[in-house]
Amino acid sequence: EVQTFLQTDGPKLQNLLVEYDEKGRAEGTLGSYVEEFWSDAYLAPDSSVVMNLNPFFVLEDGPDNNRSKDQCGRAASLTFSAIKFASSLKKETIVPDAFRGKPLCMDQFRALFGASRVPKIGERDAVEVDPESSHVVVLQNNQMYFFQALGVDGSVCVNEQDILEILAAIKTDATKLPPDITSRNSLGVLTTLPRKEWAAARNLLVSTSQHNETAFEVIDGALFVLVIDDVSPKDIHEAAANMLHGTYDLRSRDDLIDYQAGSCCNRWYDKLQLIVCSDGRAGIN
Repeated sequence: EVQTFLQTDGPKLQNLLVEYDEKGRAEGTLGSYVEEFWSDAYLAPDSSVVMNLNPFFVLEDGPDNNRSKDQCGRAASLTFSAIKFASSLKKETIVPDAFRGKPLCMDQFRALFGASRVPKIGERDAVEVDPESSHVVVLQNNQMYFFQALGVDGSVCVNEQDILEILAAIKTDATKLPPDITSRNSLGVLTTLPRKEWAAARNLLVSTSQHNETAFEVIDGALFVLVIDDVSPKDIHEAAANMLHGTYDLRSRDDLIDYQAGSCCNRWYDKLQLIVCSDGRAGIN
């Protein structure tokens, strides 16, 4: 059967694939013949991105054992490294990856920072990239903050100590309200919805408020989202679960009103997320 395929349909399909690839490259719409099919596999499904589509991983602990267990210190260090890498990408000073001595295409790195998955009504999701992205959004206790990280020329405009002081100030403000209050307005939980539902909800929020529209622009245009979690995983399994989908901790107030105190609400799944736990354990989603 293999030989029959090679002598009949195989060459025809190969020629069609080559034509499709050459046309896409000539028109500038494709970087590779697999690009459209690969994108459809991730952007077309209507299911929640949590557990179904978004990849995750847990980072190794930092080399300095004492410092790596300090949440703000660990977050500042990782954020500073990410910002420097984003700056290098903008300036195109990174040496291309290579395979067997040949440089590989680095085009998809453009969608690493400043990119956002945006749900659309009646069509598949879109990945929108802001080439002028220069700030970082910080998510703590279900509340969002942001700070400038890159200058107009793409240069890094903060150092690690600056970030540490920024995160300390954010922590002071973010912890003024208890989780039973902040969880009521945890907008990020909507990014866990099936995509059609999230698209409808997002469009409604944008259409009813200029403030909402501006807030979405800030989030979508961020280099990435730094998530500060009030969670200390007991082992690697709990750490992995937190990076994948967050924790679930439903509690009741004295007036018997339930609220979610878990880290599952402290997320924005449409962006690259750098997640740091209370004990300094960190990961990516």
